[in-house]
Amino acid sequence: MSKNIAVKRLTKEYKDVQKNPDNLIEVRFDEDNMMNIYYLLTGSPDTPYEGGSYFGCIKVKDNYPFSPPSIMMITPNGRFQENTRICLSMSDFHPESWNPAWTATRTIPMALLSFMNSEENASGCVSSSEFAKRTYATKSKEWNSNNLIFKKVFGDKIKEYQDQKNFEAEKKKKEILAAKISFKKAEDSTKDLMKDLVQNPENASNEKGQINTEDPEDTIRIKQSLDKQTEQKFSYKKYLYFGSVVLVAVVALILNQ
Repeated sequence: MSKNIAVKRLTKEYKDVQKNPDNLIEVRFDEDNMMNIYYLLTGSPDTPYEGGSYFGCIKVKDNYPFSPPSIMMITPNGRFQENTRICLSMSDFHPESWNPAWTATRTIPMALLSFMNSEENASGCVSSSEFAKRTYATKSKEWNSNNLIFKKVFGDKIKEYQDQKNFEAEKKKKEILAAKISFKKAEDSTKDLMKDLVQNPENASNEKGQINTEDPEDTIRIKQSLDKQTEQKFSYKKYLYFGSVVLVAVVALILNQ
């Protein structure tokens, strides 16, 4: 009798979730055992988990909602031990604090996601660096795609992952191509500037040698003016040259990423 109550309650919860989905949380029932609820969490923005996809299981008891379920995460994540019960105030670690109004399909996944973003320690938690968490996030979708349970419950997600991967690869390809074009333009510009810098002193001398006036003061004044203009041109080209060198270095750095 109590299990019938649990099934009826879970069916109602699932309908509510379907009507009002969450962008970061998705839940599905095990086709063979409705008491196993699989969740899929999307890593929260501006956290080390951003871009990650984490799935796990919430196991409710036959007398649900009068007793709390157990919670575990299956995807490696750097925050929780895989396939290990996690201690939350609304998990079976604390039946004394359980509230029957809480739901296994929404309240618990939301609490788990919030707890994941915190630094609180509890049973089932592990410590890892931010770099490790970001690495797990990057590899999470590929890991999920190779997991048998995930294939069974969230099989449609695998195609979404592949489509996203192809899109990002194509985007990266275009960025590299654009960087190569910019690199070639900067390289050609730098070669032209270097050639001009070598030829410039001779050109400036030729330009000054064409002065023809019988007034010595005018000659001195014109020569001083030309010298100043030549110095300004040389300084401008020098800064332009070094700017091009910096641009080439930046583009080369992008290509090597």
